[in-house]
Amino acid sequence: MISYHEFFGLASFGISLWGSTVYIASIFKGQTKPHVYTHLVWGIVTAIAFFAQVFDKAGPGAWATGLTAATCLLQSGLALKYGEKSITLTDKIALLTAGVAIIAWVVTKDSLLSVILSSLINLAAFYPTCRKSWLKPWEENLTAYNIANIKILLSIMAITHVTLVTTIYPVACIVVNMLFVALCMWRRQALNSSVAA
Repeated sequence: MISYHEFFGLASFGISLWGSTVYIASIFKGQTKPHVYTHLVWGIVTAIAFFAQVFDKAGPGAWATGLTAATCLLQSGLALKYGEKSITLTDKIALLTAGVAIIAWVVTKDSLLSVILSSLINLAAFYPTCRKSWLKPWEENLTAYNIANIKILLSIMAITHVTLVTTIYPVACIVVNMLFVALCMWRRQALNSSVAA
């Protein structure tokens, strides 16, 4: 019989697989145009977070994090062909900022500081996607972001060693995803209203 943590770890992994499939399918259909910088940095940061969670004994709570790292890296590869083609100076600055922060994160010896840095890196990496989505809010699959929040919530419930270190990053991801979905919904409505006027 599986434990409570394994149950939520498996549920989180399954939902992660579902959400990634929804997002990747929308890329191939031409409905979603991911920004390569965002997904590349997310893939790297999430891979590091996965290994940190494993090291800090997160147990089954880390399973979905590992899958998310792999799918973010896959999505960054797909973004090269199917994604947003407009790369701005501010996108490059966000990528550089995230890169510098990743180096600082890796050399940091304080686990809590590392997790706070990873959350800030996640935010910096989100900038190119937010900038693109401000202008083209229909080019992101919001269902996948909502599924991701369910996955993250379940992965938190699967963590066997609950500490600030093992929970700050996933909670920050939920908050940022919710804000992004709200931004896209607001922009879709605003652009629809301006077209109708």
